[in-house]
Amino acid sequence: MAIALNEDQSSLGQSWQTMWHDKAPPDLVEACSTADGAAAWKHWQRHLRKRSKPADLKFLKGKTPPVLWGWPKEWQREAIQLAIETPATLAEIVIGDDGASAPDLPLSLQMIALAHSLPKLAFDLPADTWWFLAERLRTIATDALAQRIGAQSDPAEIVRNQLLGGELPLALGYLFPEIRPHHALRDDARAALSESMVELTDGQGLPDARLLPVLAPLFACWTRARLIGRHLKRGAWSRAADVQFEWLVRNAIRLADQDGAFLLSSSDPNSGWCKNLFRTALDLAGDRGDYAAAQIALPKGIAKKSGKLRSKDLPNPSLNSDWSSITIMSDGWSQRDARLAVSYGNIDPAIDISVAGDRIFSGAWKAQTTCDGAAVEPVGEWEQLCWEHGKRFDFLELGLSLTSGLRLERQILFGRADRVLYFADIVFDIERQPRNLQHSVSFPLANSILWRPEAETRDGILAGVRARAAVMPLALREWRAEPRGGSLSERESRLTLTQAANGRAICCPIFIDLDCKRSGKQRTWRQLTVGDMLEVVPSDIAVGYRIQSGDDQWLFYRSLGQPGNRTLLGHNIAGEFCAGRFVDGKFKEWIEIEPV
Repeated sequence: MAIALNEDQSSLGQSWQTMWHDKAPPDLVEACSTADGAAAWKHWQRHLRKRSKPADLKFLKGKTPPVLWGWPKEWQREAIQLAIETPATLAEIVIGDDGASAPDLPLSLQMIALAHSLPKLAFDLPADTWWFLAERLRTIATDALAQRIGAQSDPAEIVRNQLLGGELPLALGYLFPEIRPHHALRDDARAALSESMVELTDGQGLPDARLLPVLAPLFACWTRARLIGRHLKRGAWSRAADVQFEWLVRNAIRLADQDGAFLLSSSDPNSGWCKNLFRTALDLAGDRGDYAAAQIALPKGIAKKSGKLRSKDLPNPSLNSDWSSITIMSDGWSQRDARLAVSYGNIDPAIDISVAGDRIFSGAWKAQTTCDGAAVEPVGEWEQLCWEHGKRFDFLELGLSLTSGLRLERQILFGRADRVLYFADIVFDIERQPRNLQHSVSFPLANSILWRPEAETRDGILAGVRARAAVMPLALREWRAEPRGGSLSERESRLTLTQAANGRAICCPIFIDLDCKRSGKQRTWRQLTVGDMLEVVPSDIAVGYRIQSGDDQWLFYRSLGQPGNRTLLGHNIAGEFCAGRFVDGKFKEWIEIEPV
């Protein structure tokens, strides 16, 4: 090992008499105060060797050591793992850093690892080198504590700050309670972590959608901090922050997929969550509902069995957070249940849909609009207009302003018991003036999913090894021989619906049947006539659709202008949106959205 220090580099060990905390062992303080530097160092080594507390949390042990939980490959994961196996290498890396700039993410994690290596490195390094490293880590932690990071900060910067300004000072305070400056870091770390947990989550433990790509390392960082806090009298953070962590554990279960990644994160499954991360988080903060969900959603062996699983113990698998810009719709906790997740923190929302254990859509959900031959652009951000969770359905409506005086509204309805999805993009002129509108919306096909269009009709099947879903473009004519008015096709691994119309508004709906058995049966759909006072309503004012798949039928209605008292298949509708299914020939309404 080649470690060298310049002569002008000071060491904390030069002031033995003033460095000890009041709770340091009296015999250690007395021995060091009367000894010279070399002898005092030996007393310190002897103390480290014999002390029973703090306990070794084994953050650097195992095939996947806790310090590497959730760490992405692209953040030099393999190099860090090699460095952990030889702690002296960690020391060389930190000493070799000139400190001129803030540590990057890989170096930040290496500093966490080095902190946990320091007790053993006291027997491998010269005294001055060891004290230099201890002081260097304390200085870095202190500098990071002075930074204030908010939910809108860069996601990678948030992770770096939580490592250096939260976990690192907490670890140093835990590992070296005898040293006054290190012990003092505990309160600062608690305050910083408490503030961050509350600032970065929505009040129920769900982070902002922008943080989903870094959820794995962030969740791991907070779980390690919570584990350290279990051994501290005042914990790792405030009670309010601990509530957020408890909720985060449940949300992490809800967002976990079967491949070891988190939904909507686009992360490499090999660098996402791991079994020990969830096992530890559940042990720290899981309640009966979390364990019940984990036993179904996560691989076997992660959640300990706590009595017989009862259906009433299971939390609702769906969630919606306007603050986080995240919505999940699901009919159960199993990875084989149907599940839709969408995050709309960016102009192109991310979408993830899976059924029967197969992901069918995954990635950016894009749209393009032209008005009078010119492309229009988004203005501002998506806003949530409506969320409804009913007995048989989940419904979300989003809105986005566009240039050229247009507005885009996006509807998502999941019929949970029926396993059907209804998507609709509605583009309209705010002044209700006729425009030449063209709109396309495209869904990202997941890996191994193929689009198999029907030869004579405009619907088709999404299939992997086997058929997984049937897709119907409700506003297009069923038969290809009829006038087109639009298309549904696969382009560059994206299922794209394109429609055009001349009018005040255009509705672009898609119906997806996720029932694998039913989706292979005969299906059809029709555009319905909407009436108002015995007059036919134009399609830029209101639209209605009837869909049949196998023996089941559904109806959807949307007003594109001012709502009115209208009729559809003999059913009277006064609201802006209505959906439901037919039972024994009679329409049973799921939802009707009244006008504001």
